[in-house]
Amino acid sequence: MGNFLHKSAIRPVSYHCRATPSIARPLLTMRTTMLNVALPRISCSAITLATITLLASLSTGGCVTEEPVSKINPVLRQASVVSTSNPEFQPKPGDTVAWRDSITVHAPEGVPVPQQMVDDLKAKIDSQLVAKGYAFTHPGQQPDYLIHGLIVLGNELNEQQLRDVLGFEPGLVARNQNYEKGSLLLMLVDPNSFSTNWRAVVQVFTSQELSAEQQEQRFQYIVRSLLRPLPDLKG
Repeated sequence: MGNFLHKSAIRPVSYHCRATPSIARPLLTMRTTMLNVALPRISCSAITLATITLLASLSTGGCVTEEPVSKINPVLRQASVVSTSNPEFQPKPGDTVAWRDSITVHAPEGVPVPQQMVDDLKAKIDSQLVAKGYAFTHPGQQPDYLIHGLIVLGNELNEQQLRDVLGFEPGLVARNQNYEKGSLLLMLVDPNSFSTNWRAVVQVFTSQELSAEQQEQRFQYIVRSLLRPLPDLKG
């Protein structure tokens, strides 16, 4: 999935728009945090957006040797992260989570998606959730929140399915390029009412141009970006 950059310049923008129904929308009134390189097209209630321009290179850790940022296509430095939550969503220390199923993958026909990649992203999500203070339940126990995950690949599927699920588009924009969009969506769902309490999506452009080390660091940053808006239970 291309390359992410770490530092950002933030320009907050207030935006109000009309709400439209969505199959996964928890409530018409939502708290929304948006980290984006371009303003998206959005259909939802009053929300606040922050426009982000990603500027710096990937940090180097351990013995990983990275190519200079100048060698990476600037298009692959773009990312859009959007999170929305139910106003009553206030997780507390000790709250538990559990996956309802494995991460679902929606990809165009004929596009292979390695299971190892999906498992790797899931493991990184698990680690980040634990780092933020969420505990996983033991088998047979009901968690406070069920986790739903979805990977959507391809421009057409991203435009259609994400609009249906979210009620808006993440808004990643690039002109005059041939890369396809890829999105990772995560939702925390009430196990009793099955209403969505919190959701976030990170959208990038996919690419096979990067080295294995760059891909690994990029996946780590994707997951951190996805879960950054989730309340930290460790204070």
